[in-house]
Amino acid sequence: MRIGLNVLLAVFLLSFVACAAGSAADHMWLGDSNAKQGNWDAAITEYQKAIDLKSDIPEASMKLATAYNNRALTRIDNKDFSGAIDDLNKAIQLDPSLAEAYNNRGWAYDGAGNYDQSIADLNMAMQLGFNSTVASQNLAKVYNNQGKALILDQSYDAAIVSLNHAVDLDPTLADAYSNRGWALDRMRDWDQALTDLNRALAIDPNLAFAYNNRGWALYETDKYDASLADLNKAISLDPTMSEAYMNRGILYILTKKSDLAVVDFKKVLELTQDPVVIAQANKNISIASAGDTYILDR
Repeated sequence: MRIGLNVLLAVFLLSFVACAAGSAADHMWLGDSNAKQGNWDAAITEYQKAIDLKSDIPEASMKLATAYNNRALTRIDNKDFSGAIDDLNKAIQLDPSLAEAYNNRGWAYDGAGNYDQSIADLNMAMQLGFNSTVASQNLAKVYNNQGKALILDQSYDAAIVSLNHAVDLDPTLADAYSNRGWALDRMRDWDQALTDLNRALAIDPNLAFAYNNRGWALYETDKYDASLADLNKAISLDPTMSEAYMNRGILYILTKKSDLAVVDFKKVLELTQDPVVIAQANKNISIASAGDTYILDR
């Protein structure tokens, strides 16, 4: 029996369409293949197609959750915190037991400055069994970041609470001691401030910002020589730290070295785009140039 050309063509076209569309298993395979190569956009597309074709594949939902989680990591690396949070919301919706996704969303929230949500997610990651040591260290860093933000907001009591949590979770986190010393200095508790700053530098002798903070605390207590040594050290470790140049410039005014003060304030202007800092540096240049006395706010 002969089969007509039109029938053969129809069979061919149907086979072609079926092949192109693929089965759920085919899309799972393509998803796995792309995932192995780190092609997360393509992997997500294929896993979603598998789910659309056959919704009762638990493995597909779990793999799709992992793909969203892994794509979020690349977005965090690129500082696309909003995009990362969107991906991690989808990952957690697909697999609410994926502890790593809570950990990563905690980091994304931290990058976005949403510290309370970050802390909640990191605690959830620990409850779900994420590496307790790593999670504790991550949580300490978030509390430290929250504490620093609160200092900048002049909310010193709240900053101390956050920084206490940070050092309790990770007693080796030098930056948390440095920031708590900074907060204590702003609260005029200079003895405790210096205790924390000394501890920070005992843990990390190359922590530039701790030298800057200790230099500030020392000149607040009229220890000008020791202050200058610390500010010089901060600048040698981080020549881009505008805060250290500002502080050293003020110290130079206090020690009658106006020319050196002007040089430091001009360096601040080179290093910052913050309008508040720029205004303060220009004001300080005027004070130094006129030979006026700098009134230290205590």
